[in-house]
Amino acid sequence: MKKLFNFKTLPIFFQNSKLGTVTLLLILVSGMSVIFALLTNWVFGLIWVIVVVVGLVYSAQALKEVNENAQEYLSGLGYRISRSEQEALIRMPIGIVLLNEVEKIDWINPYMQAYLDKRDVLGLTLAEFDKGLAADVKSYSDAKVTNTITWQGKQFSLYVQQNLRVIYMMDISEYAAIAQEYENHQLFSGLISVDNYEEVTEGMSESETSTLRTYVTGALGDWATAHHIYLRRLNTIHYVMFGYQTALQEAERDKFSILKSIREATAQQNSPVTLSMGISYGEKDIIDLAKIAQTNLDLALGRGGDQVVVKSNQAAARFYGGATNPMEKRTRVRARMISQTVAELMEQSDNIMIVGHATPDLDAIGAGLGIWRMAQTKNKSAFVIIDEKTVYSDITLLLEEIRKNPPDIVAPGSNINDSIVDEARALKLVRENTLLILVDHANAAITSAPHLLEKLANRVVVIDHHRLAEKSLAEKPLLSYVEPYASSTSELVVEMLQYQDQSHAPITKLEATAMLGGIQIDTKNFTLRTGSRTFDAASYLRANGADSNLIQSFMKEKFTDFKARTHLINLAIVHAGSAIATGENNTTYSGLITAQAADELLQISGVDASYVITKRQDGRVGVSARSTGQHNVQRVMESMGGGGHLSNAATQISDMTTEEVTAQLQHILAENIEET
Repeated sequence: MKKLFNFKTLPIFFQNSKLGTVTLLLILVSGMSVIFALLTNWVFGLIWVIVVVVGLVYSAQALKEVNENAQEYLSGLGYRISRSEQEALIRMPIGIVLLNEVEKIDWINPYMQAYLDKRDVLGLTLAEFDKGLAADVKSYSDAKVTNTITWQGKQFSLYVQQNLRVIYMMDISEYAAIAQEYENHQLFSGLISVDNYEEVTEGMSESETSTLRTYVTGALGDWATAHHIYLRRLNTIHYVMFGYQTALQEAERDKFSILKSIREATAQQNSPVTLSMGISYGEKDIIDLAKIAQTNLDLALGRGGDQVVVKSNQAAARFYGGATNPMEKRTRVRARMISQTVAELMEQSDNIMIVGHATPDLDAIGAGLGIWRMAQTKNKSAFVIIDEKTVYSDITLLLEEIRKNPPDIVAPGSNINDSIVDEARALKLVRENTLLILVDHANAAITSAPHLLEKLANRVVVIDHHRLAEKSLAEKPLLSYVEPYASSTSELVVEMLQYQDQSHAPITKLEATAMLGGIQIDTKNFTLRTGSRTFDAASYLRANGADSNLIQSFMKEKFTDFKARTHLINLAIVHAGSAIATGENNTTYSGLITAQAADELLQISGVDASYVITKRQDGRVGVSARSTGQHNVQRVMESMGGGGHLSNAATQISDMTTEEVTAQLQHILAENIEET
């Protein structure tokens, strides 16, 4: 009986204390009933004893059979599970590789062997088996992202159990192909603009204009057809296009050669037109796709035109073209309208803050002084924000000249002496309706008053002549007057001033001199980016007392600076039309010396582009880039985090040595990122 009711021999789900308690209670009750029956009637009691014994024996036998059946069931289930695990390892469509302690292959399943034909790999290290697979396993990440690799011409999802030294590989080629097909058939949207159609066709006969328009449309149509792109003309100078990602990728591999084809073909006919394109992708909503395409086209035009901007909301912009100097297309009508709009914004403001870029040059300061004078014509208090601790010697000399003759009446914001302040004081002067005007820059990263810009982000006007960068300001300005066609910001400001009544607040000799100096600096004494409007502005400034001799005195340098610049030029190495001068990493040079050295290197025969790399006083490495127009140094500097013009650009890089920056520059030049 004890053997029959040994619960430890039962299956785990029968080894329950409650079940044992119930059994003991039944035995106890049965015994008490037998005793009661015998005491009542010995005959009835004897019969009841037989019934109870038979019942207990039957119950014990039934419990034994349940035990045996359960054991048989569990044994069979365990066998089936073990067998299915073995079959899964052998038959499931997952490659499995087992490694031993020394990372040699102990076993592979038949599915994995099918990829190896009859090759015997047991005993080989993973590197001996396949170097590429070994590298993928070594770089395996336990992150939640899928580790997808390419092996044997197929796509696999890789999983590695490091502690068990097991490698799992699932062939996902079919799913990858479906995903790729989906990506390939994502739509892109593009807008095309003929940059200078109106300027080129001015004075043409109707037949000549029609011929030019027909050629441009035909050339664009042939290009679009060749790349499987849908193209439709919207009006005389605008086109819209749609296509799949595969078509966009093909056009990008071709570097949008249509720009060069149309530019060169029309130039041969003495009617050179250029194209700009804004292309967007990666959006499910076609309206958003079109809006981003328009934004990208605006960026392309703001950078001077003759280029393509390809950008989505999730990725950085990619630029193509932009290899030519922009043609002057702004008109005096636009300059007058901008001047009137800025004047109205000034009149609606409590006061005006004028900010140039960090470490300002004569163009930034000259333009700032010109805007300050414009504010005086409206009887508005205005302040020019300058950090005098970071300026070069020419700006220091200009400020000293300004302060030689202090005014009789002290009125901050209304006389130039008390209107030049630092950012800390400017922040205290901010009122509810203060207007912020950025001159000679449109990028928050290089402004000389970042806290002021952050505080007045919704009250900003931009006046600049640099090509727009992909990322500029966090919020859209009230007014943006960005003209890459202009020689300098001072030139733009001079044109604006001419449309204001200066009878009670005429421009002074020093202000005219500063603006003329800004034009001279940015045009390298009227040799670069100079148009007829540049000379008109210079003539106006000379008529208002601009002193060339004073400009020359500002530009005089110390003998030590002259030696430093000469030393940098002596370090230059010329290769493939580019001169690269790398200063010592433990020697600091001013930005002015670096820029001057880059300018002088262009005077060497056979040099079309120059790059001067030096350590700055702030610890960063600065690069000044110049070109004759044959190379797009702007694109090179943008790839290194900077920007500028096609022929004049720069960047500053942190946490690198001058030698490392030089190596990076050489790598970029070797890949021929800039388009000639």
